[in-house]
Amino acid sequence: MENEIRVMLRTIYGRLWELLSLYEETECFNRVPKGADEDDIWDYMGNKLLEIRKEVNQSFLGEKLLREKLLRIVDETEVFVRSYEQPGVVERWRKINPQIIFFDYAFDIREQCPEEYRKAMAGMSGYELALYPYEALAEKRKKYFAELGEKIEKGNLKYSEERIFMDELLRTLTMVFEEDFKEYWADGSYTTDR
Repeated sequence: MENEIRVMLRTIYGRLWELLSLYEETECFNRVPKGADEDDIWDYMGNKLLEIRKEVNQSFLGEKLLREKLLRIVDETEVFVRSYEQPGVVERWRKINPQIIFFDYAFDIREQCPEEYRKAMAGMSGYELALYPYEALAEKRKKYFAELGEKIEKGNLKYSEERIFMDELLRTLTMVFEEDFKEYWADGSYTTDR
């Protein structure tokens, strides 16, 4: 039974991975991918998420705890798909992969518009940021992107900004599955390069 569960978990993981990997192709989930039968991205993504929910419910009927964990991940994925912001992930995903916050526009505001950033911190800007990065965190971000830029340059990868973010998002999804279902991969057979 444990092997069957592993296979089903990997199947659901694969379906979510495929969905999130459309980020770059769909221009941040703003247009349907090439060859899609639907014209509206909102409907397209909603239908894909519904198919995944159906598969979770069918595959894990009788496995309430696993089903609930998987449906939570699908719900969290939907929050991202529908949020139209970067990183747009739920707090739990931010905790599992703190590097995902390096894509938050708060860092750019802090760096490029310091006066606006100070106003936002003081609650005087009319908008609230998801986070207010401090100096040490801003330095970690610079190091992260410098190392990533070096890797991209050495590999002649020519990644778009969307691709760079999508890769970190997919890494986060993998980490979420590893966190939530570690008892099924205690032997290390389901790990990512980090």
